[in-house]
Amino acid sequence: MRKSLTKNERLGKRSDLKRVFSEGKHISSRGAKLIYVSNGLAFNRFAVALVRKYGNSVERNKAKRVLREIYRESKDSLISGYDIIVVLYPGNLTFIERKKQFYSLMKRGDLVKVS
Repeated sequence: MRKSLTKNERLGKRSDLKRVFSEGKHISSRGAKLIYVSNGLAFNRFAVALVRKYGNSVERNKAKRVLREIYRESKDSLISGYDIIVVLYPGNLTFIERKKQFYSLMKRGDLVKVS
């Protein structure tokens, strides 16, 4: 499987985002929320959303880049066929802490493949 995050793997249409927010299952943790729903495709689609009060533009863009990289690295270990949105809340988390948070959310949502 390719390691890059292709255009098809990005969740960007407004209608798709609305569907995930309205129909999806919500799992919360401190600093982040996972929302996911089945998409009927052979691959996952992913998006990052931030709450309105999330710092300035530099902080928002860095948080999104970090989470996209974490997803890109771990997409091989996730079950396929879901639209996934991760909502981030302000916090001063390092890359490693965000990664642990991401894996925790994915495990709680049963999206991690059993090896």
